[in-house]
Amino acid sequence: MSTPRPDTSLELLDLVDVSGRVIGRATRERVHREGLLHRAVHLVVWNPDGRILLQKRSESKACCPGLWDTSVGGHVGAGEEGPEAVLRECREELGIQLAPGDLEPLDRHLFDADTLDPELVDSWETVHPGPFVPDPVEVERVGWFTPEEVESLVRRGEATPHFALQWEMDLRTRSSSRL
Repeated sequence: MSTPRPDTSLELLDLVDVSGRVIGRATRERVHREGLLHRAVHLVVWNPDGRILLQKRSESKACCPGLWDTSVGGHVGAGEEGPEAVLRECREELGIQLAPGDLEPLDRHLFDADTLDPELVDSWETVHPGPFVPDPVEVERVGWFTPEEVESLVRRGEATPHFALQWEMDLRTRSSSRL
């Protein structure tokens, strides 16, 4: 028996400008329907040996079902701060408890500015060996990957467009320096 998917369409998100300044609020459903710029967070989890943890998105996800994605990702709720959101997402998606001091800032970038899901994304990284208890509603499974294995996933189109962009922008170089 599968776990029922929670209805997040009425979840409130802050609307932001490209600098991250809050300019309003709207429901998640409206944000996605109208293509309004909102905030998201990503966390890249490395193991002590330098491999990267990726999550395979659940087939029930509306966006990019079944594709490999960054270790942790999600929306920033209305009134929520980025670090608070990424720590919440860690608990929800991977079943791990991290503290703010476990997060190392990576970058902020604008994703999909020309589509119906533009996001201003703040990213962090951490080292965590597991174990992980993925939420089956969100995550089909997780796995550790070498840079060569990630390159292959990206090349075959088995990664989300956003993760592929993040890999190209920054993570490929970071992963090589971790091994």
